Amino acid sequence: MRNVEHQSTAGSDGILPRISILVVIGFLIGFAGAVAMADDAAEEAIPPEFSGKIMPTGTSDDPKAQVAGKEIYEGKINPAVNCSRCHGSDGKPTKLGKGAPDLSDPTVSKKHSDAQWFWRISEKKAGTTMPSYKDKLTEEQRWHVIAYLRTLAPSGK
Repeated sequence: MRNVEHQSTAGSDGILPRISILVVIGFLIGFAGAVAMADDAAEEAIPPEFSGKIMPTGTSDDPKAQVAGKEIYEGKINPAVNCSRCHGSDGKPTKLGKGAPDLSDPTVSKKHSDAQWFWRISEKKAGTTMPSYKDKLTEEQRWHVIAYLRTLAPSGK
């Protein structure tokens, strides 16, 4: 009988560590999800001076605006502004742009409002090498870049 009791005790000893591991894994997954949501929420905190910005009517579908935006994006208009150096000519980050968002990914495009794109092009993004372009591009040029960005992920916003 002692052997049976001993096996029963050993069996429960094996279950408890497994349950503990599952609880820890569940906690870590939940924590990672909360951190990801916090990052998304922080990214949505657009400063008041940019929060109401919307693309001027007709700009997003204007082929001339999209071509102008592409030329700006590629550094052809102003060599000091060359988005493709880091974000790639097709929107996929280059080695230099390691950590930059994939602008060809429709989920990235959908995730960001016009106001958020305008803000990020205008102001330096903290913690990254992305500079401010508000002193290098007019407001109209920044909207042209955004119109072009929307063509990189056509099923985006």
